[in-house]
Amino acid sequence: MDRRLVRFERDARGGADTARAWKALTRSGVPLIGPTAPPSHDRLVTFLWRPTRPIGAASLYSPIAEFSREGTALAPLGDTGVWYRTYRLPATARASYGFAPRPLPSLTDPGRAWGEFVRSLGPDPLNPRRVKAGPRLFLSEFELPDATAEPWLRSRGGLGWREERRRLRSRKLGNARAIWVELPPRFDPRRSDYNLLVVFDGPAYQDPIPTRRIVTNLVAAGRIDPTVVVLLDNAPDARERDLGGRAEFAEFLADELLPWLARRYGIRSESRRTVLAGSSMGGLAAAHAALEHPERFGAVLAQSGAFLAMTDAAGGSLMDLYAKRERLNVRFWLNAGTHETIVPPGGSMSLLDGVRRMRDVLRAKEYPVSYTEFEGGHDYAWWRATLADGLIYLLGRARGPRRHRSNRNGRASGPGRGRRRTKPSHPRRRTS
Repeated sequence: MDRRLVRFERDARGGADTARAWKALTRSGVPLIGPTAPPSHDRLVTFLWRPTRPIGAASLYSPIAEFSREGTALAPLGDTGVWYRTYRLPATARASYGFAPRPLPSLTDPGRAWGEFVRSLGPDPLNPRRVKAGPRLFLSEFELPDATAEPWLRSRGGLGWREERRRLRSRKLGNARAIWVELPPRFDPRRSDYNLLVVFDGPAYQDPIPTRRIVTNLVAAGRIDPTVVVLLDNAPDARERDLGGRAEFAEFLADELLPWLARRYGIRSESRRTVLAGSSMGGLAAAHAALEHPERFGAVLAQSGAFLAMTDAAGGSLMDLYAKRERLNVRFWLNAGTHETIVPPGGSMSLLDGVRRMRDVLRAKEYPVSYTEFEGGHDYAWWRATLADGLIYLLGRARGPRRHRSNRNGRASGPGRGRRRTKPSHPRRRTS
């Protein structure tokens, strides 16, 4: 146990003593970060929660925790009213997390149990850094000292953009969805040299992932050319169906969305300048649409792509389809987290295994593909941090975009991985 916890339990004697001891324990920020014995560079990360009312059980919800009741359970610290758990993590880890006053449900539990669990979740009240994880769900976020920097997230102006929110109805799909078209400063519909970035799960790529700010900074730094950003929302109750490798959805993108953008805004980007992007099932949808329409979509940016979620009529996966077809004129940027190791009920492999398999299939077919792994899980905290890397690889100017190399394990060894900031930031520190 961390010495600071031992000292806190000793000093907490109830009433004012407990309040003073708690303040002293958390003064340097939460979660508590401690070293491991040399030569290891890992860190011991201790999560602390002091609920405002007595509870009988507590759990940590985080993509870096083993996804089981035992792997997420918090333990009571004596009779102090504090619950805690310590994990050993690489110094490059970053993750969101929250607390719940109940055990984590099993993966086989009904949806009602999961709904109750999610509704009980809340962020760490002592950590000011938050990430939006759902329509009404906010979690806290932490990162360890060697986590890669996020220079493209800083606000550097970005004035002059024009955003138009529309509702686009599809005859092919028989549904309608919200769409946000982000036009860059001084947009000229007569120009044909704009990049086009189409992103699925649109609201998530506004907040918690500030896509327009990232694109603004990349353009200002000369890393990519001016880019039109199109954020697609999901039609009601249609996300899994539309993003799950549905042929009609790929046709909607190619035969309805792109012509609509051309008619309304004059956007006619070449396929090599057109990127389909998304996380989880959004990554699957991007790769599937490029397979079906490579003449329209020449670049795929898939963050933790759920490639195993699709099977065709013959029982084949998306990877099988890519393996069987001749190589197309499409480029790929893929990533996944080292903690995305859950094998779903009835499944044969984890999401991480599926992304690695997709990587191997693409490389065997000699596709241009960049693949990296990050020390984290299925998490907006990492998708936000890595979106710029994918855009630089796929849309970077010929004068030398930064590209990641991969070692034998597929982990990035190029610029940006494991790099220390000149002035490290510590989001776990509280602000007054």
